[in-house]
Amino acid sequence: MSIRIVALSLAFAAPLGLAQESPKSVASAKTAERIATLETLQKGKEIKGSREQYRHLPEVLAVARGANETPREAIARARAGADQLLEIKGRLVLFRSAQQKAASVEAVGGSAVYPVVLNTRTGIFGVLTGTLVVKPKNMTDAAAIAISHGLEKGKEYAHLHTVFYRVKANMDIADVAAALQVDPRVESAYPEIIEYVRTPK
Repeated sequence: MSIRIVALSLAFAAPLGLAQESPKSVASAKTAERIATLETLQKGKEIKGSREQYRHLPEVLAVARGANETPREAIARARAGADQLLEIKGRLVLFRSAQQKAASVEAVGGSAVYPVVLNTRTGIFGVLTGTLVVKPKNMTDAAAIAISHGLEKGKEYAHLHTVFYRVKANMDIADVAAALQVDPRVESAYPEIIEYVRTPK
């Protein structure tokens, strides 16, 4: 009788033990899969951010989802020939494309398709929005900086000594950011990169 009780106890305990380890094994499997995926991605130009270093991923792109759109529908709308959904950041859908692209924002089928970078320290994907955050040494040079680098000047915040510029179509954000960073009229410059998206609670 006691043997049956022990056997039944073990039979019930084993699935509970497996259930407790399951989330850990799922998490480690996802981590291993992510690492394997990152190793297969082509690494492009280096990009200096506000605090971090990044590498452009020429075959990874992002597109914003429409209101009632699935991630797959958003990718299809971008006509990217994608074969792998990589990640979702809020409304942004990150995917691996069949083609390698420059670090430029493209308009495809009425949608903006954004380049993606990899944070070299954390391994987190970031999306380049096409906006550059620049601190000129002298705010009176803001318009001249835009003309010199072929940029569209956006908002200017004199009290913060900061100007926001937009790259034009087919301009390589990595190249423009690097050129701004060595411009003698510029104190600092970096591209806007979305790494984290807050989701409403």
